[in-house]
Amino acid sequence: MKIWIQFLREKKTAILLYIVTVLLFLITGSLYHVENLYKLLYATLLTFAIWCTVGVVQGIRYADRYRKLEAVKQKLETYGEPALNEIVSSGEVFPNDVNSFDGAEQQLEQLFIQASQCWIKERQNEEEKAAERRDYYLMWTHQIKTPISALKLLLEKNSDGRDSFLMREELFKIEQYAEMVLTFQRLDSIASDLVLQEYEIISLVRQVVRKYSVLFINKGLGVEVPDEDVKILTDQKWFSFCLEQLLSNSIKYTENGSIRFEVENREETVSLTIADTGMGIRAEDIPRIFEKGFTGYNGRLDKRSSGIGLYLCRRVFDRLGITVSVESEVGKGTRMTLIIPKPKESVRV
Repeated sequence: MKIWIQFLREKKTAILLYIVTVLLFLITGSLYHVENLYKLLYATLLTFAIWCTVGVVQGIRYADRYRKLEAVKQKLETYGEPALNEIVSSGEVFPNDVNSFDGAEQQLEQLFIQASQCWIKERQNEEEKAAERRDYYLMWTHQIKTPISALKLLLEKNSDGRDSFLMREELFKIEQYAEMVLTFQRLDSIASDLVLQEYEIISLVRQVVRKYSVLFINKGLGVEVPDEDVKILTDQKWFSFCLEQLLSNSIKYTENGSIRFEVENREETVSLTIADTGMGIRAEDIPRIFEKGFTGYNGRLDKRSSGIGLYLCRRVFDRLGITVSVESEVGKGTRMTLIIPKPKESVRV
């Protein structure tokens, strides 16, 4: 009924024109041929029947096309861009019977199809270029690891002196930046790369701390890791990457003091907190620190900050079902708390 009401509204100009024409026909005819008025009424009823028949046929076609457009709209909302090419090629939007269209509608159909095909072609070209760039960055990241490994071996043979430690630190940073590029390129396919298993959280923390030991030594920072270990459900590679990013930020913005890990075993989750004694984060920056490219006040002090690390962490945490909360006070330090799922058999009922 709603479709028919809309159809009548769209045809109101033609309906009004028909009514005015019939009235003029009857009035004019009655003025000159009053005795034949019943014949004029018969002709009026006949034309009304013809108009109604044509209107019903057009209304059925209108309703059918309206339902098809609604179905196409639902398909686009459900499947998005991949459905557009199929819709255009299958003729779902406009039927193949061009006789059902007038000239303007045929032009509209051709315009729609041409615009859609151009858009699809442009989109495919962009995807091909993006794939080429992605392949190049993946190749570059893998190739850069070879000279990094060679430099690490050379430094291990000449490990004496303060300069050696400083060179190790800078080489370690280069390695982490290369790893970040690789992770950024893999982020879109993370769902197919996840392997969720049980891990002891302190074991993962200690692995990351050992990896960053050269930075702790060079900055003279202390680190506190609890002995109590509990199991979590996560992906080791992706969780460790995020933990490395959080620890790297703590080290970067902490000039003295220590970094402390805290673990709390809850009913269905495990809470892991990374607390540092660094410069802290301004209150107005906290809501945006996980946005892509956002560096905040601290990032502007450190010209090398890219605003990518925490953004990658947020994307990965969303996939792992981990929530993050941040507490910070300028000049006193920052606390990053992760709420991590526990294995089902570890949840107490």
